[in-house]
Amino acid sequence: MKLNTTNRSAFALIIFLLGTLSCAQAVELDVRLKYLNRLNDVVLTGIENNEIVLRPIGSDLGGRAYLNIDELQQQRVALLFPFPEAYYNAVEQMEQGNALAALPQIQKEAVPLLDYFPLSVLPGNLMPTVLSYLDALRGAQRWKDAVDVAIRIPLAIAPEATVTYVGDMALELHHSGEIAALDLLHAHIVQTRGMTDNQLALAMEIADQWRERQEYLRAYQLYQKIQVVESSQQTLARLWVAYCSFYLGHEIVPQIFLDVLPEMDVTTYGYSLRELIKARLRYREEAYDTAIRSAAEGKTYSNATDPWYPELLYMVGLLYQQRGMDAAANAAYSEVSILFPASPWATESLEALENLTSELSTL
Repeated sequence: MKLNTTNRSAFALIIFLLGTLSCAQAVELDVRLKYLNRLNDVVLTGIENNEIVLRPIGSDLGGRAYLNIDELQQQRVALLFPFPEAYYNAVEQMEQGNALAALPQIQKEAVPLLDYFPLSVLPGNLMPTVLSYLDALRGAQRWKDAVDVAIRIPLAIAPEATVTYVGDMALELHHSGEIAALDLLHAHIVQTRGMTDNQLALAMEIADQWRERQEYLRAYQLYQKIQVVESSQQTLARLWVAYCSFYLGHEIVPQIFLDVLPEMDVTTYGYSLRELIKARLRYREEAYDTAIRSAAEGKTYSNATDPWYPELLYMVGLLYQQRGMDAAANAAYSEVSILFPASPWATESLEALENLTSELSTL
């Protein structure tokens, strides 16, 4: 995109001659303000309070315009930063698998944008450019540098998909064994305030992935964050807090979260998860009659597509076995191992079947 001065006279109408710039120093960047019916090519010089500070293209004569970010958002103004062809060539090079060679050029164009993260609330190419920089850093396995950039992103105002991107990056750090870097990035997600309902739903998906990996503490921390906000995710998040808390060995917390749940009937999504958690707690307390009633109730009103269904079946088998109902336990274990072979509860069920068979052979 080449800058032009065709709209300079229109822009000059909003210039205030102030002489001295009081906003925080930042790298000046050419930018195009794309309104619904016009374009303005200007120079972005900084951000002060909730306003962006601009001047005309050309020599700096001291004139500045202050535009309110909220008003720009209401007008659906996009910020388009121009980049040389070398940047796009570098992105293509990175996408072809040569991130290390592409990194210097992408870094050159992206780093100046890091001072302007408050503008990520506006549409445009700011965040996509920063994410391309993160892609290059991840591809080059420069994890510390990648996290240093990622934790500066204001997730609450960035495009919603950024939450998923950062979550995927956290999982990649875990897979790569970069635990110190992971701790920093995970804390950034957990500590972000003011997320929208959609962003909380994306954070919920990240928490689910930690739970599925049996990383119960990270999952617990994210579910805790989600459950304190009134949203469509709140009840299910509270259930998962109780679930993860049980696996973290907490004595009181799981029951506390069950007690503060709203009224649930058998058609409410999560009802059978609640029964599973109750069965787990009662089993731990050796209240087996109560535990088996909860497990049976949960199985009756659960669905095979529920993520907790394999564990619920396993729990039913465990309680049947404890009660000496070996044939029923065998059927439950077999159902888990056959229908959900990739589930960790299939492994648990196969081991239980072997033990059950061994016990019967000794009689």
